[in-house]
Amino acid sequence: MSIPYLVFKINGTLYAIDAHFTKTVEKEERVAVLIRPYNALLYSDKPGERALEPLLGMDELAEFLKGAFTASYERSREKFNERVRYIRRWNILRFLGIPTGHQRHIEKDEELAEESREAMMALTIFRKVLGVKREEELDRVSIQPLRYVYYDVRLEGSEVFDRHGNKDKIYTQLMMFDESFKRELLEKWEKDDG
Repeated sequence: MSIPYLVFKINGTLYAIDAHFTKTVEKEERVAVLIRPYNALLYSDKPGERALEPLLGMDELAEFLKGAFTASYERSREKFNERVRYIRRWNILRFLGIPTGHQRHIEKDEELAEESREAMMALTIFRKVLGVKREEELDRVSIQPLRYVYYDVRLEGSEVFDRHGNKDKIYTQLMMFDESFKRELLEKWEKDDG
């Protein structure tokens, strides 16, 4: 299967973003992991027989990336603050000696920590790619879309491999954690197989 990638340039550096699955992941911050430094060896200029259509257009790339940055920026602050509030409430109850179910609080804290880490990781990736720290700096970012290329993959069980036989860790992780991505990939795979 050939996945379309949109190659773009920011501050003299080339990147490629998945132009199909960016529109299907469950959480907007997961778009960040679908951006890769451009390496011509990974991509082909022509689609294979089973090519997916690009859902992300060249004309919408700049606004899409800036919007995803803003969403990740806000989500990382929101999740961090939510976790701090939760821990603060739990600590007050513990200090007062009110039993509230220790294991339940540990599990909730781990869940909030995971969500916070994911949002912070996305924000870190966007900051590196876009070269900005805050939303106010987005106006000075110049994103130049260049062309579509194709990334050939094959599916083996729940693992995804590139055309060179290397396991694609990003897509394999998304298969485990993102139901929307998994459903879309399996649907396209079975459609093309059938």
